[in-house]
Amino acid sequence: MKSLDLYADSACPWSWLAVRWLTSVAPHRDVQLNFRSHSLWLSDGSDVPEFIRAVAVATSKESVRVMRVFEALRDAGRTDAIERLYLEWGSRVFVPGPPEAPGPAVLEEALAAAGLDGSWLAAADDSRWDAAISDSSAALAALASGTPLVPTLSDGRRALFRGAVVSAPLSLDDGLEVWDALEILTAEPSFVGLSTTPLPIPAFAVDNSRGDSESSAKLVR
Repeated sequence: MKSLDLYADSACPWSWLAVRWLTSVAPHRDVQLNFRSHSLWLSDGSDVPEFIRAVAVATSKESVRVMRVFEALRDAGRTDAIERLYLEWGSRVFVPGPPEAPGPAVLEEALAAAGLDGSWLAAADDSRWDAAISDSSAALAALASGTPLVPTLSDGRRALFRGAVVSAPLSLDDGLEVWDALEILTAEPSFVGLSTTPLPIPAFAVDNSRGDSESSAKLVR
């Protein structure tokens, strides 16, 4: 089984789209994803584009609480639960329609849906876990040799991609095709990566015009 590190911010919509894509294809390609935290709020504060600032700042602050729980779960050896919690959190926050900042109740709902009891909420407000988040961000910075970007997928030696990689949910079939293409490209030593400028506005509903699969559609709420 191939083990890959996925650096993501639970407040970042492009991270969420990458998480949806990768978690759907991983079981079909013998891939184990290791979720690594990077907080745009802890690293950048309110330095976000004006047109999304109000929602982004509120979401980022709440996201720090989520990632503190991630790190508490990691410390307790419950890494399996991080993926479940991420999926439950994201499916409630990144939905079609005008963006809205999540309140504290969203994390409580996500914990319950992920099969985690309410005692994990204590970690959400414990700033001691911020050091673990910062350590993960430092590892991302070292890997990137520059400004850290999320999402980033790494094999531990190099980044397979950095930054936005999909702008809307993919069906399982399409997601597998994109994954297989990425594997071919990144196997070539001279391949230096892809970039998108400017970033497209993310969409959160599956495009059924190209066909869909039950696996990918189940995350649309």
